[in-house]
Amino acid sequence: MTLHPALVADTLPVCLTDCSQILLMNDSRWPWLILVPVQPDINELHDLTHEQRNAFMADVNQASRVIQKVTACKSVNVAMLGNVVSQLHCHVVARDSDDPNWPRPVWGFETAVPYVEPLPQSLLDAVRKSFS
Repeated sequence: MTLHPALVADTLPVCLTDCSQILLMNDSRWPWLILVPVQPDINELHDLTHEQRNAFMADVNQASRVIQKVTACKSVNVAMLGNVVSQLHCHVVARDSDDPNWPRPVWGFETAVPYVEPLPQSLLDAVRKSFS
């Protein structure tokens, strides 16, 4: 599976499902997953077949449940924006009232703060377990 260069530069791999590649956004300010359909050359949600779309959205829902369970966040933001990265990808972001830009969006807020070891291992383990 080929990822858009911006996704490669900004994320860390988590796991692969039958439907999605799951990535961790390399920004330690928020627990933030990105899911990318495994089909090549998909730019819009409607480019997926009905079955592919249902399977992809099931992965998005599962990732949302896991991120909320692990982080106990107030809200899970789910968004698909293709303005900068045309390859279809879905953001799943844990948000809380004490996060750096609450309640405003995470996009475009200051500069990302990359993870330094250790990575959020409990989240990564929970995501991997839930999709195994």
